[in-house]
Amino acid sequence: MSRGTKARALIINPVWDTGGNGTGCRSNTRWPHIRKDKYLLFPIYLAYAAAVLEREGVKVTVIDAVAEEMGLSQLVERVKSEEPDYCFVESSTPTIDQDLASARMIKEATNGKVFLIGAHPTVFHKELMGANPWLDGVVRGEFELAMKEIACGLGYPLIQGLTYREGTEVKANPDRSPVENLDELPFPAWHQFDLKKYESHLYVTPSAMVIPTRGCPFQCTYCLWPQVLYGHRQRRRTANNVCDEIEMLIGLYGVRHIRFDDDTFALNKQYVIECCEEMIRRGLHEKVTWNCFGHITQPDPEMYELMARAGCTKIAVGVESGSEKILRHISKQIDLDKAQQVVRNCRKAGIEIYCDFMIGFPYETEQDIRRSMELAIELDPDYIQVSYAVPYPGTKMHKEGVEKGFLKYPADWEKYSSCETMIDTGSINAQRLEEMYVEFWRKFYLRPSFIIRNAKKALSSADNMRKVSRGALSFFNRFMRQ
Repeated sequence: MSRGTKARALIINPVWDTGGNGTGCRSNTRWPHIRKDKYLLFPIYLAYAAAVLEREGVKVTVIDAVAEEMGLSQLVERVKSEEPDYCFVESSTPTIDQDLASARMIKEATNGKVFLIGAHPTVFHKELMGANPWLDGVVRGEFELAMKEIACGLGYPLIQGLTYREGTEVKANPDRSPVENLDELPFPAWHQFDLKKYESHLYVTPSAMVIPTRGCPFQCTYCLWPQVLYGHRQRRRTANNVCDEIEMLIGLYGVRHIRFDDDTFALNKQYVIECCEEMIRRGLHEKVTWNCFGHITQPDPEMYELMARAGCTKIAVGVESGSEKILRHISKQIDLDKAQQVVRNCRKAGIEIYCDFMIGFPYETEQDIRRSMELAIELDPDYIQVSYAVPYPGTKMHKEGVEKGFLKYPADWEKYSSCETMIDTGSINAQRLEEMYVEFWRKFYLRPSFIIRNAKKALSSADNMRKVSRGALSFFNRFMRQ
């Protein structure tokens, strides 16, 4: 190590050069993508890793090159000036080639050890190590504790979840079990970031992100994180621990809104009740509002009413398709009748609801997509998101695509940025699917009833005026400049 017994570590969200096509969203996103407007999720798992290393006395700095709009040469110079012993470089499928180039330049410019983290390196750890002899290792899966052990000097053979090099031989240690007691993790190192760079027009500001749970019990074939990073069992922090963090965020940063960004917070009724009751007991519902992800299988009106009293203003749920055929094929275990109940019960409780849809699934027809459009309008949520189905490596959908040949770009990784169709559906060509993608957005958001509802919302408060105006501008830039 370069400074006595104290290691110097960098955690890096590297440059994503989109060629002028927008902003690349890599860190803390379940679907790495390029978007025309700049909105970045807070890289909270990098912040957790930084906090874990700080607690062990490691001198750590997080560099978010995307948020700071760095070029590659700027990033390399910044890293070089830090004189790191260890560099942990986040990577994703659409950016893997760029990330390898960045990591190699970092390696050549410093004397530090360079490791990749993230879903794509987890899946292809042996291949990446074999093809890049300069690379020191890959941290697979949930990465905080393995990063801590590396930076604290534990011998590589003893570190679970690490693929490393011993001479010319690549060795892969056994997988690391997920962190069982999430309360034992320190709170994220927010002080490492300029939190204003991650603000969204969708939320009251200042806002912050909190992760109450990790892992998702469902088996959707397209979903990356449960299959590669965080597992299919929901692990939960205690309500006390979650509320301690919220109180700290209010005290340190004056936070007025919390985004719960775990996969399915509003799933286990008893857990949600415990968290909501603790928020109310501490009076947090009078200081912050919050939003979360839920699930279409949980329509319980009592739960939503309590969530609203505790300060919840918005819930996002994944509907994905209005076609029963497609839902069966992607193992999306939902009942479309329950979807109606969830929307109705959220609206009755005064909670806005946000429904996610995808198109371009294997074997999908135009009729299937029409059913999704019709369902979106029938459900009439406050907002929708529409995206292309992307079969990321490590998912069941990608494996099926390799076996059955419906992947349009089996290993052209840059294409996996959610900007175009990725799957040969068998009946819809790429141009037509792109037309239907734009039509889906326009069909929902240009309805007179939606426009009137949002105009009334905009007039109700200054915060709502800002939110509606920025949302309308984002929609115009993405879907009206065609």
